[in-house]
Amino acid sequence: MGVGGRETVTRWRHKYGFSVIEFMILVALVCIVAAIGVPNFIEMQYRAQRAEVPTNIDGIRAAAVAYKSAHGRMMTEDIPRPDAFPGSRERPWKAGTRFDELGWKPEGTVRGSYTISTTTSAEYRIKGYCDVDGDGNQAVYTATSMDGAMPQTGPTVY
Repeated sequence: MGVGGRETVTRWRHKYGFSVIEFMILVALVCIVAAIGVPNFIEMQYRAQRAEVPTNIDGIRAAAVAYKSAHGRMMTEDIPRPDAFPGSRERPWKAGTRFDELGWKPEGTVRGSYTISTTTSAEYRIKGYCDVDGDGNQAVYTATSMDGAMPQTGPTVY
C-alpha cells in the first residue's frame, strides 16, 4: 500500500469508472454518429413516403388498361385528386371522382396527388406528384399507355 492509501484509491477509480476525458471522447463519438445518422434516417423516411407515388401510378395504369379494354375509350381526370396541393401531410382519398369510374382507389390515406389525361384517342398520361418534405419542390412521376411510372424530377426531390 502507498502513503495514506492513495494506491488503493487510484486503482479503484480506474477499475470502476470513467475519467472526464474518457467521457468527453465518448460524447464526441456519439455526436459524430448522430450527425451522420440523423440526416440519412430522415432522407430514408422521405424516400419511403415518396415511394407511394409510383406505386399508385402503376395501379392507376393497370386500372386504365382494364377500363379501356372494357369500354373502348379512355376517361380523364384533369383535376388533381385528392387535391392540388400535396404537402408533407397525409390526406384522405375522396370518393366521387372519375377515379371511381376507373375502378381505382388507394387503401387509406395518400401523400401524393394524381391526374389522368388523354394525349390521343388511344393514349393517356398519368401524373403523380408529392412534396413529402414540405419544401415547395414537388417530386413528379408520369406513366403513359406505353411506359410505367418514371421520375421526372431528380432523386433528391421529395
